[in-house]
Amino acid sequence: MRNFPPNVDPKISTLSAVVIGFALIDHFTAGEQNALGNWFITVGQILENNSAFQQVIESRIQGSTININSQKYKETGEPYMDNEAWTESPADKQFNDLKKTVEIMREELDKLKK
Repeated sequence: MRNFPPNVDPKISTLSAVVIGFALIDHFTAGEQNALGNWFITVGQILENNSAFQQVIESRIQGSTININSQKYKETGEPYMDNEAWTESPADKQFNDLKKTVEIMREELDKLKK
């Protein structure tokens, strides 16, 4: 899936969506079209939401984030935020947090046993 979507002219990509949309119109009732259209929109929104959060995580790992809405940008024209790069991945952090939680729970259980 690394080569999907292919490098296609955006106008051709848009045209293909129009052609597929019009091709589907004649084969479905209005209710079916609505249901199918909403399903496609939901799939698109899931992809967009996932990619947006992935971009946030990747920018935090790299250590510099562009923010043209920041006060610093408005004052100096410098869009880069000076955030530090993560030293551990989000998965490592979650694992370590869970490990700490389990250890705390174990300690509490030991206290209750005594």
